[in-house]
Amino acid sequence: MLNFLEFDTSLLPEESVDVVICGTGIGGLTTALTLKELGITPLVVTRGIGNTYYSQGGIACPVSKEDSTELHFVDTVKAGRNLNNVRAVRILVEEAIFSIAKLEKWGVRFDKDEKGYKLTTEGGHSVPRVLKVRDYTGKAIYETLWNRLKDYSIPVVEGELEEILGEEKVEGILLYTEGSYKFIRTKILVLATGGNASLFKYTTNPSRVRGDAIGIALRAGVKLKNPEFIQFHPTVFKGTNLLISEAVRGEGAILLDEKGNRFVNELEPRDVVARAIYRKIKEGGEVFLDMRQLEGKCRIEERFPTIYSFLKEKGYDPYRDIIPVTPAAHYFIGGLDVDMFGRTEVEGLFAVGECACTGVHGANRLASNSLLEGIVFGLRVAHKIFIDINSYKVYKKHFKNVRKKTIKCSVDMEQLKGNMWEFVGMEREGSDLKNFVDELLKFIEEGMNWEPTVENRKKYDLILNAFASAYCALRRKESRGVHYRKDYPFEREEYRKDSYFDLTCFLT
Repeated sequence: MLNFLEFDTSLLPEESVDVVICGTGIGGLTTALTLKELGITPLVVTRGIGNTYYSQGGIACPVSKEDSTELHFVDTVKAGRNLNNVRAVRILVEEAIFSIAKLEKWGVRFDKDEKGYKLTTEGGHSVPRVLKVRDYTGKAIYETLWNRLKDYSIPVVEGELEEILGEEKVEGILLYTEGSYKFIRTKILVLATGGNASLFKYTTNPSRVRGDAIGIALRAGVKLKNPEFIQFHPTVFKGTNLLISEAVRGEGAILLDEKGNRFVNELEPRDVVARAIYRKIKEGGEVFLDMRQLEGKCRIEERFPTIYSFLKEKGYDPYRDIIPVTPAAHYFIGGLDVDMFGRTEVEGLFAVGECACTGVHGANRLASNSLLEGIVFGLRVAHKIFIDINSYKVYKKHFKNVRKKTIKCSVDMEQLKGNMWEFVGMEREGSDLKNFVDELLKFIEEGMNWEPTVENRKKYDLILNAFASAYCALRRKESRGVHYRKDYPFEREEYRKDSYFDLTCFLT
């Protein structure tokens, strides 16, 4: 394992636990709660509210008479442009019903009427399939699971993962909490730390969801799978990171250009809609969401209270005004390479949620499958740990890393985000990618001589993320799903395969 920071664990405060879970989105919370119900008390590390909380739309599940697991499967693979791991998709759609029942059991109250669940349609779904809690489904799930976590007396530490320690297996972690390092010995580490969409200039992600833990895992020897696939949300309120849920278009809102013309089928998969909007803006135009179409179909302030509230705060009345929108980086489809129980190739290291890549989303995530993936695979991770935990052990040795480096970090993170948007955004081109990859490789080679500070560690691990996405985008000489190459604008059968990024290839 390649460690960046300088430390000696024999000099640090120390704790020993069987399982550490880093991250408190739906994947991490599901894993933690399920382990506790199975008799294992994990230690949960959090750095605050993440993407689950801000998820507006809902969670997909084939619960209606008009729907089926087979239809959900077909829609998922169609959106993913046939790059999906079909085994993972089968697991997702067939275990969805158990996951919804689990959420209900824990206390989530989805919208219902006298006929049952009130379902909505989002882009790429052939029937209404999305369960919701008005327009704050993620918040409702997060708060319910977080309160359950406290009810279960599961210990929580506010802090950040800094290093994974061990020799080809997890033996401990270095944690930064309350202004200093802490050494935690553990048998098993579960990463549930979110994706890297905040690497882009325009993003829906909160600043604390950075993706640097993915870089830490890369340095620990885990491969990244399909990191070139980043999904862009089509409709973000212009000038903010506030997204306007796809469910708004599912209810009937339409997209208009500056001349008042519709220019895209609003319920196409997200990559199609986002690129159509992006091109309009690149041509010098503007794009607006017309929610006036919803009048008579629903009361906007009741169906979409969160969206209605922030639009009114910004001076827009969705009953009278059209809303300026723009795409923004939203969801990391790639991630740490895991099996169907969240195991990476490093012994004792698991990953779940957006930081992991099960292959379920293929080249383009079907709307509202992400919350579903978090709970389906969170349950599987927890049960696998329960079955196998006695085969792992806590090691007693200490770890030391000496790095007397003094070079100042020269990376401007805002410039990096701007370059990610320009070169690894919705439309990519080979020569731009090549130049950007070369620039990032220089930073990677230089970075191991930077001062070993926490801030430099974060920057280094984010650069590893950026490099992986740009490098694999350069190698994928086709357009598929959210990956669009202007110089290779069509799908090519020889590229209907997964990409893998192994850091060791660039550091030896």
